Amino acid sequence: MSDLGRQAVRGTMAVLAANTASRLVAVLGQLYLRGRVTPEEFGVVAYAVSLLAICDALANWGFSQAATHRQERVAETFSTFLVLRMAMLFGAFCVLGVASLPFRHLLLKRTDPYVLGALAVAVFWEAMCDVGATRLSRSLRFGRLMIADVASVAVGTGCAVAAAASGWGLWALVANRVATPLVRLACLWVLVPEPLPVRFHAQDARWLLRFGLPLWLGSLATTWVLKYSHLVVGQLGGQAALGHYDFAHELALLPLAFVTGVLTRVSFPLYARLQGDRARLSEAFRIVSGTTLRLAGPMALGLALAIPDFLAVMRWEQWQPMTPIFRWFLAYAILRPLMDDAGSLLTAVGHPKVTGHTLVGEAIALLVLCPLFTVWWRAQGAAASVGLVVLGGLGTWYAVYLPRVLDVSYLRLLVPPLVSLAAAGAAGIAVQAWSGLATGLPCGAAKLAAVAVVYAAGILLLDGRQTLADLKALRRHAIGEPASRA
Repeated sequence: MSDLGRQAVRGTMAVLAANTASRLVAVLGQLYLRGRVTPEEFGVVAYAVSLLAICDALANWGFSQAATHRQERVAETFSTFLVLRMAMLFGAFCVLGVASLPFRHLLLKRTDPYVLGALAVAVFWEAMCDVGATRLSRSLRFGRLMIADVASVAVGTGCAVAAAASGWGLWALVANRVATPLVRLACLWVLVPEPLPVRFHAQDARWLLRFGLPLWLGSLATTWVLKYSHLVVGQLGGQAALGHYDFAHELALLPLAFVTGVLTRVSFPLYARLQGDRARLSEAFRIVSGTTLRLAGPMALGLALAIPDFLAVMRWEQWQPMTPIFRWFLAYAILRPLMDDAGSLLTAVGHPKVTGHTLVGEAIALLVLCPLFTVWWRAQGAAASVGLVVLGGLGTWYAVYLPRVLDVSYLRLLVPPLVSLAAAGAAGIAVQAWSGLATGLPCGAAKLAAVAVVYAAGILLLDGRQTLADLKALRRHAIGEPASRA
């Protein structure tokens, strides 16, 4: 992909390094918090976060993707983006406040109004961060963006750990969610090179709203898929059940955070620049999506097999009920990164309606399935319903819409990693059944080793030549080596 390819790959490496550092800090902080804060307190915060996330989705019309896609009136577009984003978020919170009055007694049983208020302020700060982060991403200045991300996670996690060590309990979780976006906002204010005037331009607002309407539907539907199940579990199961469900969901998002969180930051602007070049776009999607599945799959599978051993080592008996919930999240943990990548491609090439309509269909399906599954199988049923609707949406995109803009062999893209995952899963289960090891560190390490060895062997056997060719191509773009020397 010449200069653009080298720029994208180097951006990916910068994002990968910073994202890995920030995620490790966040994971270590969460491990400490899980030992100091009860599942019930996690449930209180999770319920408030879910409500506010849906409000934020009501006000987020995909302005970030729209501003990245647009090639003219860039400064005016971003100025209007900022004004619209903040005004619509304020309106959404006003609607939440009015609508919650008849249900305030029910709401107070599941969360705390002071927690809700503090987290609402944090959501405003996150919304303001969207503009600066999008400006850096659009110009492929991923290094500066990663500085803001790492600094904010480090400070937010440090505040939460210090608060938990001081016995703040519930408010340690709130401190994390409030401090992180505030620090990120301050960093972006310094790192974005050109100041942005706060002005409203009617013609740019109309363009943003038209382009963003299907993205808004998709964003709202995605948030609904992510958070509606939390509200259902909280209402039907109580705060402790929601705490366990939220922990399982958080673990299921680790592949998304470590893999898709890196790749999609680079792939979306890359896809947007390659729109109209079907051959190069197809090659970019094959590499990005194939890498996503090859990395996210074994990570999710290893977590599903080793989670009881991890909980035993940490002596977290209070978190043991989340093990079966997380295993029902396995399909979601593998499929969600693929869906994010496919959705970013469709949006980047100018088909936001496709993503919006599909995600709305997922939300409608979840609206019906999640309560039924939760009543029948409790929190495990909610996890299964989320995975089922994501499978339906991804299958629709792969079967109907992606072939219209890409030339990709799904046989080569999907079969080698999925067959390798099945063999690796069988190896891990065999170790657990026949090794005679008790639940704990030796058993967990043996299962992870079996998964890693069998999966790597399967990939090399079924698709080793193409995998090595992709790695060489990535290395060539990263170091700037001419294609004739590769």
